[in-house]
Amino acid sequence: MGLHEDNEDVVRDTARDPAAQDADWQTPSRPVPCNDAHGRILPITPEEQARNARAIAAFLERMREMPDDDPPGAWEEAMRDLDAHRPHRKLFEEYY
Repeated sequence: MGLHEDNEDVVRDTARDPAAQDADWQTPSRPVPCNDAHGRILPITPEEQARNARAIAAFLERMREMPDDDPPGAWEEAMRDLDAHRPHRKLFEEYY
């Protein structure tokens, strides 16, 4: 913990990793600490903030485009299963 590792020796899957699609993606030669010796978070540059914002926006856009193809009754079954493990206090009984 405490390190932000931008350099990975694995190949990035551009279909799943929004940061891999970012043309500005730069990998440092070693892990960059996220906090100082006292545990305080180190500030990031406006360029890093913009890069992170673009990566998050791209990820959310891909999530929005994903189809909602759960089979009928999947949510009801999940709620029933959760309640089965909580017989003393059911949470979803009125929803299925």
